[in-house]
Amino acid sequence: MLFFLLLILSAFILIQTAPIEQSESTTIFSTDKLPSNGSSLDYRILPYIGNGHVATVVFSDFIYMNGLYNGENGTSHRARIPSTLNWQFKINPSSSLYTLNVSSGFFIETLENDEIRIERYLLASQEYTELLIAYVVLTRLAPTGRKIVVPVEVNEQMTSIDIDFTVETRNNEHVLLSGKTRQVENSQFQKELLSVFVYYTPLPVEGLELDSEETNRTYLFVTSIDEIKSRAKQSFDYATNERQPHEILLSHVSRWNDIWSNGYVEVTGNDELQKQINSAFYYILSSLPPLSTRSEHKQFYGLSPGSLSRGGLLGEDYGGHSFWDTETWMFPSVLLFYPTLAKEILSYRIALRDSAVDNARLFGYEGWRFPWESARTGVDVTPDCCPEVRLYQMHITGDIAFAARQYIAATGNRDWLLNELGGELIYETARFWGSRAVYNNEKQQYEILTVLPPDEDAQPFKNNSVFTNAVASLSILLADSVSCITNKKTPQSWLDIASNLHFPFDNLTQTHLEYEGFDLKNTTIKQADVVLLGFPIMWPMSDQVRRNDLLVYEPLTRDDGPAMTWSMHSIGFIELGDFDKAEQLFRRSYETYVRPPFNVWTEAKSGVGAVNFITGAGGFLQAILFGYGGIRLKLDQLEFKPRGHLPNQVTKLIFHGLKYQGTTIDLTIDNKVYEIFVRAQNSNDSVPLTYKHGEHHGSLKLNDRLSFSIDSQLIIRRSVPLCP
Repeated sequence: MLFFLLLILSAFILIQTAPIEQSESTTIFSTDKLPSNGSSLDYRILPYIGNGHVATVVFSDFIYMNGLYNGENGTSHRARIPSTLNWQFKINPSSSLYTLNVSSGFFIETLENDEIRIERYLLASQEYTELLIAYVVLTRLAPTGRKIVVPVEVNEQMTSIDIDFTVETRNNEHVLLSGKTRQVENSQFQKELLSVFVYYTPLPVEGLELDSEETNRTYLFVTSIDEIKSRAKQSFDYATNERQPHEILLSHVSRWNDIWSNGYVEVTGNDELQKQINSAFYYILSSLPPLSTRSEHKQFYGLSPGSLSRGGLLGEDYGGHSFWDTETWMFPSVLLFYPTLAKEILSYRIALRDSAVDNARLFGYEGWRFPWESARTGVDVTPDCCPEVRLYQMHITGDIAFAARQYIAATGNRDWLLNELGGELIYETARFWGSRAVYNNEKQQYEILTVLPPDEDAQPFKNNSVFTNAVASLSILLADSVSCITNKKTPQSWLDIASNLHFPFDNLTQTHLEYEGFDLKNTTIKQADVVLLGFPIMWPMSDQVRRNDLLVYEPLTRDDGPAMTWSMHSIGFIELGDFDKAEQLFRRSYETYVRPPFNVWTEAKSGVGAVNFITGAGGFLQAILFGYGGIRLKLDQLEFKPRGHLPNQVTKLIFHGLKYQGTTIDLTIDNKVYEIFVRAQNSNDSVPLTYKHGEHHGSLKLNDRLSFSIDSQLIIRRSVPLCP
């Protein structure tokens, strides 16, 4: 198996005296020189460590915490906690190596000269999410007999423009900072300033040492951050007093190993593509809660386009806000492998439902209307620079409902619907669309007017965005589909809207119009919009219309548009069998957006834009899963139809750990056949499954291994429908 690490962990901890060598592993990203911007490090393309609760770009000045925001309404942004990890060793190394290990979730700085080797591991603990750890191993390279001292350049900061900090305690064992943010986000939904407590190990003033006869020594520097003081202290005490330093590292790596064991994509024949896939998953997962942790469960506050490691200034990487990026671009790949994490993403929207209710009422509508930009409270925190998106870009409510649709399709989780307010989310988003549509007597159809589609160039607003109308229709139909469980009857008036919305269409060219009055010849668009009807929406249309949409909108799309657009075009052309075109666009979806040496994603090809841009990583992974994997998740079934034309010299793709209705499936694809293997069935939530392939059908049982020819369709369903 690709990710196994536990057998070789001792190599990280035992003394190393061999020369530093760069690894060619597909989970290791190394360089002997960090990227710079003039005389300074280029923090924009340095990697980050994170665990969904805390995160930081390595060597940067700030740490960020899930849900910790400062600023009022449109000025809200992630509050900057001064970094306790950005200190440096004051030596002149003869060699250096900087390594991101994505399979183990840590960053290593290795420095050496004639006397000593220094290895510093930086990690955001999966075991206790409050913890950021610096684990340092000193190894003597010179003969014994002389004490070696490694001076440290301390960059200790105790101030922040976002947080008023007080030093509560300072001694040889720890420093405790207690702080409060300076502004509430919205006084209606946040009554008090947010608290944060930081415990950390002080650096030894004299530096790090090896005594005259010592050959190696380990240091552990612990930082613990939380909004609850007792929780921060408990985790700090655990790491400093209850465990040996190497046990902290081993536990963290073991949990990352479990993550990869739960689900990953394996590539044969192209190590570079394998590295792209591994790093893309790492950067998304590092902003999500762990699969397994000893920490108390905390409310998750969403995925930002710039990850949890960015967004500490208004305008910097979207301030750490959550957009449609979360549900449309990152959610699908997470859902297929890690459905419990997908539920965490949806829990963010449910937790902030009171703001969504208020947002709908504010504009004269019913139900839940989610904001375009969301942070701590769920009010719209779109900056004042961009009133159009705040007012009109309401397709996000449909995007969230579509993510709920996909979650139910994948899991059939009745408990989520009934006891975790999932049913409320589905019904109340449908209610919003029921109140938002109006009837046009002349057209004898319903319309949704004055909206901004995903193409943000269509300002200030347009009527009948085809994408918006599609997600609105599916939102209402989803509420009806699960009503047998939720006992929330869908009004006939809503169903009339869902089945009779106006979709602008050009009959001459047989092409969907992005919105009413769209000029197919003379309009430039920002990003994927109409092409999303084909995927992920899977709106019914002929192959010819699908092809027309792809061919028409590709040249209209801005060349400097965001990274994720081209992945959707690639999926479309794979579906239609135009494999050369698909591969061209697939390469375009990542090659110019991923920056070496650590495969950090950027939003734009030039000028960088937002960095640590996990929206782009999410789009890229969808091209792998739903494009080359040929996977389609529908409300009542899971479909496989790989086309067999794999990307970039790849000879085999293996999707390890796909989850469907409590069953775990491995999918293997080459250029002739594909195979499914039923790896596991969860006794708590799995349901009996059946399969259909042409005229063949049967039950799907544990350890079944079935092979099918490429380009043929396999359908897997529950033996008993969710709603009979």
